[in-house]
Amino acid sequence: MPDYIFFPLSVLVASLFVFMAIDPLSERPPSGPVSGGGRNAEDVTVRTQELYRFVVGDVGTIDIFVPEGETEQVIRFTRLAGRPYEDPRSGAHLVIAEDLEFAFERRTLEVTIEARTRGEFGATFFEANYKARNDAESGWRQFPLTADFAPYTFTWTPPPTDGVLGYDYLGIRPVAPDKRRTFEVRSIRLRALGEKSSAG
Repeated sequence: MPDYIFFPLSVLVASLFVFMAIDPLSERPPSGPVSGGGRNAEDVTVRTQELYRFVVGDVGTIDIFVPEGETEQVIRFTRLAGRPYEDPRSGAHLVIAEDLEFAFERRTLEVTIEARTRGEFGATFFEANYKARNDAESGWRQFPLTADFAPYTFTWTPPPTDGVLGYDYLGIRPVAPDKRRTFEVRSIRLRALGEKSSAG
């Protein structure tokens, strides 16, 4: 094959392989930190495809799927007994982007988690903990679960950022007193209430 045909053809084939690997026409679920992203940064709900923004962490597992007979994706959290941790980033968690950190600082933040117990070893309780970039935390808040989805809410006021923005984190985990425990979450809503308090 002559060079003037071989080399352009090689470039064309290589470009085709790169295009197929990147697959820009496919629809990928979102990933990375939760942000306002063109919506109201003071009231953000994570559900359906946005559940893929959850980070697994080192303890426990997550699984995102549409349950049989239902139409909306859920995320299932699994945790083995005997795997304690305190830092929300050690288990499944959401990373909260800088724009939300700025919107939430020094305001009452209302966190509402729509959850239910599920699985062979369904959890009786789950816990959630909001951690600010400067290591302030809401602490693990515990909630009793039922077989049907229900909203569970807690409030906390993130401290001032002092002008240095970073990431906040929301950790969620089943309480696992023995064996393993699972539960499912359908949505998480983060809503800032009222005005910012004085930085004092």
